[in-house]
Amino acid sequence: MKWLERVPAWAVLTGLVVSSTALRSVAARGVGSPWIAPDEMIYALLGRSLWGSGELSILGGETGFYSLLYPALVGLPLSIADAETGHATLHVLQAFVVSCTAIPIYLWGRRLLRRSYALLAAALTLALPSLGYSALVMSETLFLPVATLALWALARALERPTAGRQVLLGLAVTAAMATRLQAVVFVPVVVTAVLVKATLDRDRFVLRRFEPGLVAIGALTVGAAILAGSGAFGAYAAAGQGSYEFGAAARFVGYHAAGVLLISGIVPALGLLLLWITAIPAHGTPRELRAFLAVSLAYIPWLVLEVGVFASREIGHLASRDLATAAPLTLLGFAIWLERGARRPQPLSSIVALLAAGGLLILPIRQLAEIDTIHDTFELIPLSQMAPGGRELAFGLAVAVATALVVVLPRRALGLLVPVVLAALAFTSIVAAREAARQSGLRETALLGGSPTWIDDAGVDRVAYLYAGDPRWTVVWQHLYWNRSIGEVWTLAGSTVPGPLPQRAVFPRSDGRLATSSTLADAHAVVAPTNVTLVGERIAEIRQQEQLAAGLALW
Repeated sequence: MKWLERVPAWAVLTGLVVSSTALRSVAARGVGSPWIAPDEMIYALLGRSLWGSGELSILGGETGFYSLLYPALVGLPLSIADAETGHATLHVLQAFVVSCTAIPIYLWGRRLLRRSYALLAAALTLALPSLGYSALVMSETLFLPVATLALWALARALERPTAGRQVLLGLAVTAAMATRLQAVVFVPVVVTAVLVKATLDRDRFVLRRFEPGLVAIGALTVGAAILAGSGAFGAYAAAGQGSYEFGAAARFVGYHAAGVLLISGIVPALGLLLLWITAIPAHGTPRELRAFLAVSLAYIPWLVLEVGVFASREIGHLASRDLATAAPLTLLGFAIWLERGARRPQPLSSIVALLAAGGLLILPIRQLAEIDTIHDTFELIPLSQMAPGGRELAFGLAVAVATALVVVLPRRALGLLVPVVLAALAFTSIVAAREAARQSGLRETALLGGSPTWIDDAGVDRVAYLYAGDPRWTVVWQHLYWNRSIGEVWTLAGSTVPGPLPQRAVFPRSDGRLATSSTLADAHAVVAPTNVTLVGERIAEIRQQEQLAAGLALW
């Protein structure tokens, strides 16, 4: 591999990003329709609205805040071309964006590592299964590189807390929050990281030099609290309302602490843990490494707490996609641990590794790897394809092997950990991509009749979608994603489409016309289930599966 050392670093990094973009784009081609409803459709409709009218709204209605930067990203390809071309273009764009996560990881790594190890961290980052969300219209695609950039900015500010670096940190955190409100976790993270850095440096003046940044974080906190109280955060506002049951919250925090080990392939997380226990008490630790330690020690626990508590009430299962931003940090820590000699002082290293393995083994993996929940946990998709009993056995073996490799592998053979981790991440990514394509195909066939744009293809505008209460309400969102001619949604017989969707309740009058409580319902054309007959001409129809009606008709 000496020839690789003669290639400029920028060329190698570019090759990694381009290769990842190409591979992720090819994998995404099989995902012909959205899988996660209504999340994907919400972002798409917000993006089309932003580029079309300059407003973040769905069908012109009042919509709470979900994201600014992500709709701005996806809205462009979904607006300038027809729906199918826009969908395909978006896959390539998102594959490139998420692959750019490797850039801040490499640049951060170069401050801590030799070139080869920094490139290793970047390459492993590109193999993460969570990058597979680039095949879906999910904000994780943009949040992963933006949050990684914010973490790097925090580390640079901790190294030298100049005014300029603190301004860049503030801009990066603001960008992260404008991408995904989950980034509110950066508020306690920054404060905690400053305190940890001051402790590691044995320098209380760190706090004084970071005063501008801490004041800005305080102002950001106040602003976020005001907006949350006003209900401007849309669906996220519910997360801050009501109470959380302590026992459930504690249990799910534990699940997600184990989830951090899963998202990077177990071995890298064990490497980071061993880096913590060996580098923190060491004397003469470089300033750049102390900054990395402060960031990782602050970010990962706060992220686990945030996601675990939220999932205990709002999700009900493991949500590793919400932990994804910890994975690049973990892989960078793994590379640092390897370059520093992969120290494993005994018996402390064995105790730490066994405790981590125990945390993984007490996960109710049979329930967490169910087919209905894997859209939130790509890392468990291979297990979901096994029989329930086989999941526990396979998972237990994987944990045992990973732990044994880290603890007992001779130092001269520790280089074998890299291909093992890379192979595990790549295998999981491939299986996850195939499952995403399969799930997408099932929905396209069942809900869209294999013809997603059939309404737009009919050449009519001002179409209303009549929802009559079918249990698979995601059919409405699927049609809104693919057909721009749908301008409003009507609901019949007291039914409601879940999600932030403007909708009007209608009822049939004695003359057969549809009306609201105050006026006639008017549209150029109406999409309705085939078991509903309207006055007019039926101009198009599709057959569906697993619906109350045999299909949908356009009148």
